[in-house]
Amino acid sequence: MWQLSEGKTDGKLSIKAALRELDKKTGLMVKLKDLKFLLNDFNYNCDMYTLKVHPNTELDLIEPDKNEEWKKFSFEIYKRIVREDYIILTHTICIKLILHKIKLKS
Repeated sequence: MWQLSEGKTDGKLSIKAALRELDKKTGLMVKLKDLKFLLNDFNYNCDMYTLKVHPNTELDLIEPDKNEEWKKFSFEIYKRIVREDYIILTHTICIKLILHKIKLKS
């Protein structure tokens, strides 16, 4: 999942900003058709997108001073991370909708 605040889109569509940020933060070049809109958290005007990434795909740590190493984890671990509040509030508030929509897209 990738989350993007509307305030950082410079007036562009959030999906295009998400593509730009994915490349900028991870080095991952993604086609527009591969990034799928998941939901908008209206509390923060924040759009969330999903992207299937092959398990062997390496993500670059381009800004080590701002980010920790990228980690891949199962949805079971994701649910535990949300329950333990180890993630931003959008996920905690929207967990049921997120999991429902991801399940529908699979």
